[in-house]
Amino acid sequence: MKKFVNYLCAIALLALTACNSATVITPETDAVAFTIDGGEQKVSVTTDGTWSISDCPGWVKTSVEGNVISIIAERNETGALREGDIVLSGKGDVKAIIKVSQVVKCTHITPSADKLEFGKEGGTQTLNIDTDGMLQVEATGGYTATYAGGVLTVTAPSNDEGAKRGEIKLTADDQSITIYASQKGNTCKTCGGSGKITCPQCHGKGWYPIQAAGGGACCERCGGYEPGVTDGSAGEPRTGSGRIKCPDCGGTGKEQ
Repeated sequence: MKKFVNYLCAIALLALTACNSATVITPETDAVAFTIDGGEQKVSVTTDGTWSISDCPGWVKTSVEGNVISIIAERNETGALREGDIVLSGKGDVKAIIKVSQVVKCTHITPSADKLEFGKEGGTQTLNIDTDGMLQVEATGGYTATYAGGVLTVTAPSNDEGAKRGEIKLTADDQSITIYASQKGNTCKTCGGSGKITCPQCHGKGWYPIQAAGGGACCERCGGYEPGVTDGSAGEPRTGSGRIKCPDCGGTGKEQ
C-alpha cells in the first residue's frame, strides 16, 4: 500500500511539474563573452514557470540559483577561439539560447598611470595593471621592472648624474603600451651642469646678421653691445659670449 501511495505521489509531482513548466524563457542577454583568463558571469532569467539547462559546452560550468545562472569558464589554453550555446528548456519545445565565447588573445593592457617620477635618491613604485594577457616587461634607462598578480613594480637606483628618462614597455600578443619614467639628478639635464646654454638669439655666434645693412650686429642677449646704440658707451663694438644662463636650473648647473 505504501509503495502504491509513493507511486501516486510521484505521478502527481510529475504532473505538477509539467503544468508549471515555463512557456516563456527570456534571459537578460543572449550572448556572454569571456576574456582569455575566463572568470564568472551571471545572467538573470525572466520566466513564467520552471526551466532547466538542457545543454552547454564542455568548457563551461553552470549553476542555477533561483532565476540566476552562474556561468564559469577557466583560462583558455587551447590556442583557439571557443564558442558554444547554453540551452534553457521549458515546457515542450520552449527553449532559449545564450551564446558563449572565449577569446585566446590579450585584448587590453590598461595601467593605473602612464608615467612615473622618481627623486634622485631612487626608490620603488607600483602601478596596477588591468589586462587579460600574459605580460612581457622590458625596461630601459637604468630602471628595473617586474610584473606579477596585476601589479607592475618599477625600481630606480640612486642617481648621482644628470636627470634621466626611460621607458617600461608592456606587451602581450598584439597589445602593447609604454609607461614613461623620469628621475631627477644632481646635474641639470638641459645644460649638462655648466649652468649655461647656447644663446637662442645668435645661435652661439655672439652676433647675428642684418640683411638690410649687409653686415651684422653684436648679440645683446648674450652680452654684446654696439657703442652708442645699445648702451650709449664709446669704444669698439663687443660681440656676445654666445651663451646665456640656463633657464631650467637658473645657472646653478643643478637639477631643480
